[in-house]
Amino acid sequence: MRTPIKVGIEALYVYVPYYYVDNAALEVYTKAGTKHFTEGLGIKKFGIPSPDEDPASMAATAASRLMDKCSIAPKHIFRIDTATESSLDNSRALVSDVVGMLEQKYGVGSFSHVLGYEQKFACVSGLERVLDSSAWCAAGWNDTTAKYAIVLATDHAKYNLNSAAEPTQGAAAAAMLIGANPKLLEIVPGVRGSALRYENMDFKKPLGRKKEDIPIVDGPRSIVSYLAEMEKAWRAFRFAAVNTQFIVPKQGECVLDHVDKLVYHNPYEKMVMSAFVALLIQEWKSLPRWREVTDVIGNRAPETGADCLQYYGDEAFSDFRRQFVKTDIYHKEFNQKVGSSLLAPGLVGDPFTASIFIGIDSMFENDKDDLTSKNVVLCGYGSGSHAVIQAFTVPKGYEKIKKHMDLMQRLENRRELSMDEYRRIHEGKIAPQDWPGDGRNRFQLRSIEAGRTKKKGNREYSYAD
Repeated sequence: MRTPIKVGIEALYVYVPYYYVDNAALEVYTKAGTKHFTEGLGIKKFGIPSPDEDPASMAATAASRLMDKCSIAPKHIFRIDTATESSLDNSRALVSDVVGMLEQKYGVGSFSHVLGYEQKFACVSGLERVLDSSAWCAAGWNDTTAKYAIVLATDHAKYNLNSAAEPTQGAAAAAMLIGANPKLLEIVPGVRGSALRYENMDFKKPLGRKKEDIPIVDGPRSIVSYLAEMEKAWRAFRFAAVNTQFIVPKQGECVLDHVDKLVYHNPYEKMVMSAFVALLIQEWKSLPRWREVTDVIGNRAPETGADCLQYYGDEAFSDFRRQFVKTDIYHKEFNQKVGSSLLAPGLVGDPFTASIFIGIDSMFENDKDDLTSKNVVLCGYGSGSHAVIQAFTVPKGYEKIKKHMDLMQRLENRRELSMDEYRRIHEGKIAPQDWPGDGRNRFQLRSIEAGRTKKKGNREYSYAD
């Protein structure tokens, strides 16, 4: 029998724009009410790309910095995956623009041997790309020289000014080095849950509109879709964890008891809190400890119905959630298993596909526990509607990779945009070529061809070192 190859994430680099909007200032400007955005949603700041940045330039910068940190040359890479819902062309893959930029730095043709992909399934695409690239490494389809894959998750979440979703914007690109010697997160083969359902009302960006980059969102539908697919995926994950004997609960225990950390796709903190409430109901309701919860709250949890969408959309669940999250029982579990992964996302906003990877970085940089050999479960979700839950373990020696992570420091060194600057950038009133280059070791969008020629829409980039 062939010994399974250990695969997973060897290193991670998250690129965030230098500029941000302070949601406390936006609350005042929009008269939304004190702390409605910062504490109600849990997003203190959100990143905004400058006019000379876009999802492709952010992805190329993240990839370049990851390669530099890991001393990886183009010849060591056999595959580059890009996950995005902010693609720049309906035909050309974003990876083509990324490679074009990287070759400005590493040499023309230096990536010509690489397989290139782009995937779109809303926010879950990045996690799916990690699993797929890892499977290639596990199968040995790479070779001894080109032994790594790079997965790039890049997005700019943009909503209408003065809309309910405006404070949940965000922008970032995450670059993951995937290989057969994972130093950060190792995949547990077969311990995965998935749920896929047709949904066309929660969140979408139909083609043919004037503002194709701004989603049409049904907020309540989006929330219940997220919760419903997470529940179904967890059921499948729980079965796989027990069936493979990765987790063997004892009498009075549940699978969640043996999960050390969870990292969710995080549109905003309140949504993650709702997902964790739903998970605790799932896992604890048949155990003796559930009596402790109902004794504190004073009422019973709503009964699970046949239709998850109806269940999570019902006011009974919302009432129970509001009461449950106020208890010490909930906060103890939430802070221990989830809390450290939420700190960086609260300062970045929701950059769609990159969201879950910002949570991973946040966990490693902020968690006080020794994570060696701990079980980390990633809970990814994409509108439309798909959830993927996958188990990982943290290898020995992860601290060597962790110490090079500096996202939290970079988040402290950004510049806040004034409301006037932010709105002018949002409305596209500043052209890329009119924005002063800052030369911070990144790729810059220099111009977008507007003429009625075959070059229409062409984007020109340059590297500023």
